Amino acid sequence: MRLKEKNNFKKFFKKYMIWIVLVVAILIIPATNAKYILQKSASFELKPDQYNLVVTPVTTTMTSATSDINFKVKNNNEYPINVDIVYNGNVVATGITIPAKNDYSGKFNISQNVYDEVFNNNGANMDIRVISPYSAEYFNVINIELPQPYLAVRGSNIGFFGNPFDITKVAKISFSDQGITPPPGVLGSFDVSEGKQGNVVAWYTRNASDPDKYDFVISANGKVKSKNPEELFTQFTGLTDVDFTNFDITGARSLRNAFFNTISLKNINWGGIDTSQVTSFNKMFAFSGIKNLNLSSLDWSKVTDAGGMFMNAKSLETLNLTGIDTSSLKYMNEMFQGTKALKNFNPADLNVSNVINMMAVFRETGGATSYDFSSWDVSKVKYFSHLFYAAEDLKNINLSGWDVSNGENFSFMFERVNNVEELDLSSFHPINAKNMAGMFHRNNKLKKIVFNNFDTRNVTAMHMMFLNCINLEEMDISSFKTGNVKNFNSMFRNLKKMKELDVSNFDTSSADTMVAMFDGCSALKKLDVTNWNVSNAKNLAMLFMNCSMLEELNIANWNTGNVTAMNNMFYSLEKMSELRVENWNTRKVTDMSSMFAKSGITSIDLSRWDNPVLKNMQAMFNDCKNLVNVNLNGFTTPNVENMMTVFSGSSEITDLDLHTFETTKVTKMDSMFNGALKLNNLDISNFTTNANPSISYMWNACNNLSTIKADKFEFSKITASTGGIFNNFINRNIDLKVKNSTEKSWILSKYPAFTNVHE
Repeated sequence: MRLKEKNNFKKFFKKYMIWIVLVVAILIIPATNAKYILQKSASFELKPDQYNLVVTPVTTTMTSATSDINFKVKNNNEYPINVDIVYNGNVVATGITIPAKNDYSGKFNISQNVYDEVFNNNGANMDIRVISPYSAEYFNVINIELPQPYLAVRGSNIGFFGNPFDITKVAKISFSDQGITPPPGVLGSFDVSEGKQGNVVAWYTRNASDPDKYDFVISANGKVKSKNPEELFTQFTGLTDVDFTNFDITGARSLRNAFFNTISLKNINWGGIDTSQVTSFNKMFAFSGIKNLNLSSLDWSKVTDAGGMFMNAKSLETLNLTGIDTSSLKYMNEMFQGTKALKNFNPADLNVSNVINMMAVFRETGGATSYDFSSWDVSKVKYFSHLFYAAEDLKNINLSGWDVSNGENFSFMFERVNNVEELDLSSFHPINAKNMAGMFHRNNKLKKIVFNNFDTRNVTAMHMMFLNCINLEEMDISSFKTGNVKNFNSMFRNLKKMKELDVSNFDTSSADTMVAMFDGCSALKKLDVTNWNVSNAKNLAMLFMNCSMLEELNIANWNTGNVTAMNNMFYSLEKMSELRVENWNTRKVTDMSSMFAKSGITSIDLSRWDNPVLKNMQAMFNDCKNLVNVNLNGFTTPNVENMMTVFSGSSEITDLDLHTFETTKVTKMDSMFNGALKLNNLDISNFTTNANPSISYMWNACNNLSTIKADKFEFSKITASTGGIFNNFINRNIDLKVKNSTEKSWILSKYPAFTNVHE
């Protein structure tokens, strides 16, 4: 029975063997760590995700052949898989196993030869190929980048982009995209890449025109790039030519100092350089020697700062800015300063509608004799100081239509524009101006200024405003509002041809100092300052000095209670015969030296002047040749130290009563009365010599002196004098009253011819 069953099984197995094997092959698949019995072919055309793999693209930046390259594969299978890395169809890394059920981040390396190929191609994409237990390929999932070919930043580095080469020997520079291998025949080469990556190389050959100089090519695989081209060629003093073709500064923000002091520069090929993101051209061509410059191809649309851009480019003659967009420009300060030869430049090419700083834009420029700025919208400009300072070739400046209402600083704006004869500022309404110091200073040929509603209500400084405009004859300043002005020093000084000046409406209530305000206005005959409030003024020194034609001043009611300095105030007012100042408050004045010297006054009353802090009276009435009567009875001098030449040369005075003078602190009395030719009677009865004053030539040339009351004067104790106190022509019969017998003996020992010396 068993045998029969066995035979039947054999017959059944034999009959159905093929089908049994097929069923087993289909139903039973080993899942062990051994190799698979069945290997699926890629020809099945199954998609990669059907293999339960997730391959994530990864980017790696390589710096050398030894750099690790990253990849990422997530294996969701119950078994491991083996992969190769493929580049351009060739396996570059093998033997990589991805463990089962693993989110795997791996690394591999490539050979130097493969790296060189990647380097020459400026990067690469690689594939992951599954080699077992089945075949599949994932393309371009490993991205290799190389450091970008960035040129080294020069900054403060004075060498050749990080290399010790004498940059003054560089004549020409061009950029190339033809790789990093120097061609045969070059004299030398450098790695000029950022961080010495080796991907930007410069090589040089001898310059054909000058064998002591060299021509450079800076090259990379693709365009040479620059993150920061600031100071790119600073101090390349021998550089003549630059070709920017194949130079990429996309994204760069600044070209500051790019050609600073390139004194030999002649030609620039911009080569389509992209400046669309540049915001600063500050000092870009400062001190450059370039003669003709075309910047019309550059993108100026985001440039805010062009300060000092062409500063002291003294050879620059022609500047082409046609078609540029400067609507973003804010800072033009010193932009053209020192361009001594600039003849061909059209201001209309510049849109200045957003500019806020025009300080010194055309300072010390030359070449052009005429500029038309009527197209400029300066309504946002705050700083006009030194705008045309010393632009001495200019003869005509058209500023018509200028809205300067936002301007704050106009100081020295037109100083030394020495060939301009007329300025029309009728459109100027500077209501926000604060500083006009020196605005028209030293314009030698300027004859006329046109003002129309020149509203200066916020100005605090007008010192030197018209100083040394020696030919200025005509201007109407009646619209000036000066209520906030603190400093009037030298405002009209040396206006030698100005015959009329209407300052009657000037509000001087805030004035702190008026030094030399009208000094040298030698043609001025009338000046109405009657209603001026000088109650806050501290310094009136030289205020009317050298106004030699001025005949009248009504200043009797001035409140001078805060004034500390009156020296030279009325010096050389030759036509002024009378000054009413008897009610002035001089309690804070420390200096009255030369106050009335060389004036034409015939009499003056200062008897009420109380001077508790006065220190300097030197030459106070020196050379007052018309002065006959001076009332100083009550004039106090408790702290005066210097009385030198007080009345020297006042040849018409006959009597002087100085008995209220206190001289306990006086150290200098030299020539005090020297040349007072008609002085007859002198009362110095309260004079003392406690401070041992020098009294040399004190009464020299006082030939008519007949009486001196010197009751307290101790001649015998003075040791500081070097010269005689009387000359040989003194009246030997002079009535000289001295302190005591000791003083009498001393006088007679020096002047034995005196006949009337007594106690």
